[in-house]
Order: sequence, then structure tokens, then C-alpha cells
Amino acid sequence: MKRGLTTRAVSALALAVGLPSCVAATPRVIPTPPSAPASATDPAHAAYRSLTPGQRIGQLFMVGVRSKGPSAAKLERLQRLDVGSVILDGNSSLGRAAVSSTTSTIDAVLTRAGVAPFIATDQEGGAVQRLTGPGFSRIPSALQQGRWSEPMLRRYASAWSQQLAAAGANLNLAPVADTVPAKHAHANQPIGRYDREYGHSTAVVGSHVAAVVRGESKHVVVTLKHFPGIGRANGNTDLAKHVTDPTRQHDRYLEPFRQGVAAGAPFVMVSLARYPRLDGKPACFSTMVMKTMLRGALGFDGVVISDSFHAAAVRDVPPATAAVRFFRAGGTMLLDTDASPIRRMAAAVRTRARTHPDFAAAIKADVLRVLEAKSAAGLLSMVQP
Repeated sequence: MKRGLTTRAVSALALAVGLPSCVAATPRVIPTPPSAPASATDPAHAAYRSLTPGQRIGQLFMVGVRSKGPSAAKLERLQRLDVGSVILDGNSSLGRAAVSSTTSTIDAVLTRAGVAPFIATDQEGGAVQRLTGPGFSRIPSALQQGRWSEPMLRRYASAWSQQLAAAGANLNLAPVADTVPAKHAHANQPIGRYDREYGHSTAVVGSHVAAVVRGESKHVVVTLKHFPGIGRANGNTDLAKHVTDPTRQHDRYLEPFRQGVAAGAPFVMVSLARYPRLDGKPACFSTMVMKTMLRGALGFDGVVISDSFHAAAVRDVPPATAAVRFFRAGGTMLLDTDASPIRRMAAAVRTRARTHPDFAAAIKADVLRVLEAKSAAGLLSMVQP
């Protein structure tokens, strides 16, 4: 695809690949990723070889675009940056047909060498449901969902995720696996204030998180968040610096994440909060959190994605430094709803990879991990080993 799309070209492209309002897109079925290690002849490795060096690095970044539709200038910019994934940012009440037109355009513009983008959204329910309108059910809050039986929640989660898939979204940044104790329910700013938790005990949260993972995974990729937990945090990382949470290395509040991983969640989002009872670092910069606890103790082998680096908690860290620290500590995909720092971040990753062989090897493994996740999601269908 040529670079430098004009507004007219993007508009024409949207009409060419968008779906009419009366026809729903065919949802991709998300198969279970293979447990065996990838070989050099599998689709992920074939895709890796087909991408340019810049496009490979681009697979490690997710950037925000408006849920109501990105501008032609924004799409052109993301194309120049070689961004491999996007999140539909902000709310849209325009309905499934409009979202489908948007995702079809994004897919056409950002697909490179047969590698399609992850198109994510936050479709939790309650106060955090980005996509509404015709074709999308109104989803109750997680706290309400937590009062349902697990089989019932699994059925509803499957139906809601099928709506997302029909609209062209293939990655949901949900469910929330944080547990908010009842006595802190209203005081907890990021989760409890908005009823984003499935309950006030780890038993309830864990079983319902597992039900959502199993239900949604039939149609979209799911994400556990916010590891290792912000259900007892003393502030909101979106709005404040130095937010802390008392989670320990072997904390019982980790149990819902353990159950979500066991249920097959392929993505886990790490928080931006600090953990004084661990190493005191933001989780997104912590080797203890991402490698020792998540990869080691929980046995997670999927994609570790950050919460948005546009948040106040990490905004004072220079973008280049933040990117290198995230990937050095064990992160796989960096999310920033603001595209402005991505060029500096990608350049810093490339520079360090040129001078540090161990870092270069880790970055290659991260790119392959993302491509393996895309293969499992049906996003490498045009790539042949």
C-alpha cells in the first residue's frame, strides 16, 4: 500500500472495504494458541521475515484512535510510524455498522505483508463500555455481572464478544481481575468507584473472571488487568503520580489473575502503580512483577501489555527511557493512547538493540510473541510459512 494517503483516498478506501449497515461482519473465531514452542517455519516466523525492521518494531506498539473514526491524517501518521495495533479510544454511540466501517478502514491501512493489526477496545460494561448503539447490547457493570452464575456470565460474555467481532474489534482489554475489599469499595478510585470489580472476594472475582475469559475467547482475544492489582490502590494512575498498592509477591489477591491465566487469557495488562511491598517500582518497569511473578509464578506465556503510558503516573518519564525500561523489564507491547511519543520510543528501542545483543534478542522474541498471538487470532491468514 502506498504511503501518503489523502483524505479523499482514505474516504474512498472506507467505502470500498466498509460493510453496509444491514450486513454484520463475519466474526473471527479465536482458536486456542498451541502450547508447543514456535518453529522457524511457522506463520509467525514467516511473518517476521516478511516485515521490514521498522514494521517489526511497530508490532510492539499500540496507539489510540478515536472510536468514532480516525482522521485521514491520523491514519497516515500511524502508517508512517509502522504501528502494529490500535485501541479505539473514547466512547462511540454510533452503533456496530459505523464501528465496522472504522475498523475495516484501519485494517486496510495498517495491514502490512499480510499482518493485520490488533484493534482493541475497553468493553467491560457499566461505566466502561466504549462501544454502544445499534448492534451492541448494554452491558451491566462487573459488580452486577458478579452476582450472576458463572455459566450465565459465560453465555453473556460470549454474546457480547461476538458483537465486538462482528464490528471488527478483535481484542478486548477486559476483564478486570482486580479485587476491591468491601470496606474500600467506594474509596478505591480506579476500580471500586466505578463498580469495575466482579465482587469483593477473590473467590468470586476469580471464578467470574475465568467465566468471562472462556466466554469471550470464542470470538475475540481477551486481556486480564491490571496485574498485579490496583483494587487496594490509594489513587488513580490515570490522574496521579506515585499511586501505590500493597500487593505482595505471594498475595491472595493474585488468585483471580491465576484463574484467568489458567482459563487461557492470551494478554495480561500490567498496571502503572508502584508496589512498596515488592520492589517499589511501577509494575510496568518491574522485572519482579513481569518476569518473576507473572511469567514465573503464574506461568503466563502470552503478551504482556502496558496500561496507557499517557497516564499521569509515568508521564514524567521521558518517552525513550520509558520504552526501553518497559521492554527491558519484560513487557511485550507498549500501549500509549497518544501517538506523539511513539517515534521516539521506537527509535530508542532500535538504538539499544543495535548496541546490546541481549536486548536485541529479547525484542525479537517479543515481536514473535505478538505475531504468534496474531496468528492464533487469525490475523496472519495471508502469510504462508
